[in-house]
Amino acid sequence: MPMVKISAKGQVVIPAHLRQKYGLQAPGRAIITEKEGQIVITPAPADPVRGARGMLKAKQSLTKTHTAYKREERKLEEDHEQQLP
Repeated sequence: MPMVKISAKGQVVIPAHLRQKYGLQAPGRAIITEKEGQIVITPAPADPVRGARGMLKAKQSLTKTHTAYKREERKLEEDHEQQLP
């Protein structure tokens, strides 16, 4: 397990074999997250929009969600109209 130094600025040098293995290129970008008490470094996708595809998967299609929302909205309007004198 390679040991690395942390500079006064908080910089860390990732060993070359790990950069190559995981596709971390310089100059480049990486995403840093925390998971279960550990720091995780992930290569940032070249195209962030394409890389985010599928990130917000819904339980049902947007069409079904929108239809249910409109149905609920109409019901609330009808209920409101019935309460008017």
